[in-house]
Amino acid sequence: MAPPTSGLSQTLQTLTITKIREIDKQRKKYEAKKQEILSEADSDAENRRDVVAHLLSGVKECIPSATADLELGNIRRWLDQSRYDASIPDEMLKSFEKQLRARFEYQSTKFSLANLYSQLMTEWMDPPSSPPNASENEGSEHDFEVLERQKERLQQLCDKFESVVFEPLETDESEIENYIQNIFSGEDGTNALNGLRKSLKNHGLRMLANKTPFDQDSLNWCIKGLLAEHLLSEEKQNVLRDFLENKLVLGEIADVLNMRFADLESWNWDADEGIRVLPRQQLNGKYRIWMDEDVLQAIFVHYIGVSWCVALKSALTELVNRRPFWRWEQGSPIPPEERNRRSYYNVFPTGEGSANNINWERQNSYVNTFLLSALPSTNEALYAGGGGYDNDNEPDERSSRVKTSSIKQQLLRTLATEVLLHQSLHGEVAVVQSDLQWYATGLSHSTIHTIMKLVGFSEDWLAFFKKFLEAPLNMSPSSGDGSSSGKARTRKRGVPMAHAPEKLIGELILFIMDLAVNKESGMLLYRLHDDLWLCGKPAQCAKAWETMQQFAKVAGLEFNRSKTGSVYLSEGDKVKDQSIASTFPKGPVTVGFLTLDPNTNNWIIDQKQVDAHVAQLQKQLEGCDSVLSWIKTWNSCIGRFFSHTFGEPAFCFGRQHVNSILETHERIQNTLFNGQDGNSSNVTEHLKAMILSRFGVSDVPDAFLYMPEQLGGLGLRNPFVRFFLIRERLANSLLPKDAMHEFLNKEKREYLKAKKDFDRMTDHQRRSRFKALFPAGFSSKTPQPSEQDTFMSMEAWTKWRESTSQSLNETYQQLLSTPSEEALWTPPDVKRELDSLKWDLPELKTLSAEKRWIVDLHAVELMEKCGGLSMVEKSFLPLGVLTMMRSKKVTWQMVL
Repeated sequence: MAPPTSGLSQTLQTLTITKIREIDKQRKKYEAKKQEILSEADSDAENRRDVVAHLLSGVKECIPSATADLELGNIRRWLDQSRYDASIPDEMLKSFEKQLRARFEYQSTKFSLANLYSQLMTEWMDPPSSPPNASENEGSEHDFEVLERQKERLQQLCDKFESVVFEPLETDESEIENYIQNIFSGEDGTNALNGLRKSLKNHGLRMLANKTPFDQDSLNWCIKGLLAEHLLSEEKQNVLRDFLENKLVLGEIADVLNMRFADLESWNWDADEGIRVLPRQQLNGKYRIWMDEDVLQAIFVHYIGVSWCVALKSALTELVNRRPFWRWEQGSPIPPEERNRRSYYNVFPTGEGSANNINWERQNSYVNTFLLSALPSTNEALYAGGGGYDNDNEPDERSSRVKTSSIKQQLLRTLATEVLLHQSLHGEVAVVQSDLQWYATGLSHSTIHTIMKLVGFSEDWLAFFKKFLEAPLNMSPSSGDGSSSGKARTRKRGVPMAHAPEKLIGELILFIMDLAVNKESGMLLYRLHDDLWLCGKPAQCAKAWETMQQFAKVAGLEFNRSKTGSVYLSEGDKVKDQSIASTFPKGPVTVGFLTLDPNTNNWIIDQKQVDAHVAQLQKQLEGCDSVLSWIKTWNSCIGRFFSHTFGEPAFCFGRQHVNSILETHERIQNTLFNGQDGNSSNVTEHLKAMILSRFGVSDVPDAFLYMPEQLGGLGLRNPFVRFFLIRERLANSLLPKDAMHEFLNKEKREYLKAKKDFDRMTDHQRRSRFKALFPAGFSSKTPQPSEQDTFMSMEAWTKWRESTSQSLNETYQQLLSTPSEEALWTPPDVKRELDSLKWDLPELKTLSAEKRWIVDLHAVELMEKCGGLSMVEKSFLPLGVLTMMRSKKVTWQMVL
């Protein structure tokens, strides 16, 4: 981790050091006074009552908080009673003495831990130049080779970028137009396209009509959005943060940008020397090529991009909700005669469109979670709730925004549930996964222009986005003063990374793919920007994959073959159709570290990926220059990254998935710590060894490492706890396949009951029902006379189950769901202690179940050593620095 003081204000650092010195002064003063009091008490050892009185007085003198302690008040009053009442035995006085002596030790422990905390904080603020105990020559040759390889790969990345973005990729405009016109063919398609064009045209006019769009509110969400996207360098992000704190500056910026917007047709990048382009490492460790643009230009472009993103998402969502233009059934819809027949048999009383079927559930989930998920729904959505790779919020600190990681988990559960459902109901299922090669970087400008024009962007806005795309770039390395020496070159391909217009353009292009897949195959293309998944009947998946390839060819896109694969599963008597299987791409289907195993039909953890990341994590931990940075790296990588990449436990995975996660975490710790320093076998022992070697402190309680920072602990994450919180729930539930078998049995029982109810009806009751439902009499769309007295077959009953069965929907939703946490029973004394601390620490009121587990686990040790759950007084904690430390993200230092 980078030296923290580089971003730490000098004032805050000075205040923290002053607080640390004051704590040390108080500790020494307390220890001296304590020894004096104990020595005087020992000199009066013959008179037990005087010893207790002296200790009681000393506790109140040395520990200010003791003056309000009700328990000590009781001891004082009982001590007074003992002076007159001989029934108070000497053993009770001994007990009082023991309690009072313990009070002194509790306070000593708290001061010792506060002192250790101060040492750890000092080390973090001013780390050594190299990690302690690191050998000067150890691995130096290997490290040099790694560094050289990194430089070589980074140069290759820059060379590849340069070879792509300055050479135009011309696509056939008429071919794209014909392709899209075919998608929108027919009356429903024409109406849908006209509605989309009208919506986008009106939005463009409204934007241009507003001559003063920039004010303090709009600048606020623009700046916060840019900060959340990590678009700019750290230095420029600090400038943006300063802007937020100064309303006068915001007013000046608004004036400048409003003048710029009023003359939008003359806008350009204003970069004669070109915008510097440089590789930058993201939080997930991967390198991307970024533009180092002007701050005001970034705000201006962000405002326009986000405004269009919100409008586009609204317009396209409205289009998707148009029936019958968008097909929601994974097959043909229920025909009118079938609906009438079911009404007659009284097995379809709710009618088509009910929310009690899985087709409706699929639609609701797709529209509200997956559709255009990269686009914000509101101006503030890009920054609301944070987000990103390394989210330091605890699991209980929810936000209204559905984060990317959360959407990916929902996608994974959807794929797993759909696989189970199709296997059980149809005997076969296919899953196809792909990714687009250099998607944003390599997008054809002619494709972008043609599609934007076709869907309704006006000439004014097309001209603006053309200038945005054709940014003047400077690939030359910067000189010492930050300037570039090379010539500017006009970008001819691709979209600037991470800008709001990149989301706008990228999602618009691929939405055409979404539409094409739905129109040609009736399927839903599950898409997280340019990561693509299909799941369903093999024949439909084959058609959808063929459609995706056709669109890619027309639009000038290329699939990333290394991230493309498929799985075709069949069971029972169902035989794979080899003509279909041959059309699927070769390769595994993997989400995070979970791979769909074609041999077992289960989602399993890819241990090779785990091993590679653990090896890298080990190097990264060894490179940490302080204990606190080591803990932060551990929490980010082990406590969060691995937890997400293993897949969150859900009923569609079952308890075996949780057991596999626990076994993998056990293996990770064995790999990281088994004999690493001679005796460490787990993270607890390893950290204690680090603290002993650096600070000479040997008696560190386990609780000090794991307890929440609010209680004076270091907040080390235990990766096992969150899985044990839900393991019991899964252990008591049906296995995923058994849940589907239970549904099939229930479905058969429901059929037999409905048939029995119908068979009990008299002829008169049946004729009366028919007349009430169909007063016009028989037609081709009503049950025929031969059907009036015979109930439907089991095959007919189940044919439309995905549009009619409430029981199937209940099973589907149960498999999709995640188990609720089952907290531990908290002993009364621990609960009382927590309740008493909530007055000074209100954040304890919302303590997560994971942290409560940690508190319950270490409560006995804390009570014995500190006399309560709080280890370090709140006033001793450097809260300002702690807040700053939590705000710093951990970056995976993955080798290219």
